[in-house]
Amino acid sequence: MELLWWHWLALGLGLIALEMFVPTFFLLWVGLGALITGVASAVAPLSFTAQMLLWTLASGAMVAVWMKFFKAPNRTFAGQAKEGVLGISGLVTRPVTETGEGEILFQRPVLGADRWPVVADAPIAAGERARVVDVLGQTLKVVKI
Repeated sequence: MELLWWHWLALGLGLIALEMFVPTFFLLWVGLGALITGVASAVAPLSFTAQMLLWTLASGAMVAVWMKFFKAPNRTFAGQAKEGVLGISGLVTRPVTETGEGEILFQRPVLGADRWPVVADAPIAAGERARVVDVLGQTLKVVKI
């Protein structure tokens, strides 16, 4: 089987057009790999094996670059180490009692949210400032400042 340079260009354009109907950002890179292979085949004749190898390498490299540098940032910070939160202070908006949890408000989002449920060893009244000393799952442990 022999693929000419314009076959690769048609395949590349077809895959890029198909990406408009399948929003995965995968076919785009495979299509661009086909366009690169088509241009390379037009400049220098390549064997079928060399064309397939070039297409695979170009597509794989573009997918790898996309996944490494251009993917959407993780805005929730899930899995962030708790050491990044320790010591941050905020305003207690719902009082912390011995038996119940309260709520704290931060000036900037902490671990993706600006309000968090909190517990403390001693009661803290609403309106007072508190500092984070530990992360207990989805609850922060605080002490009064």
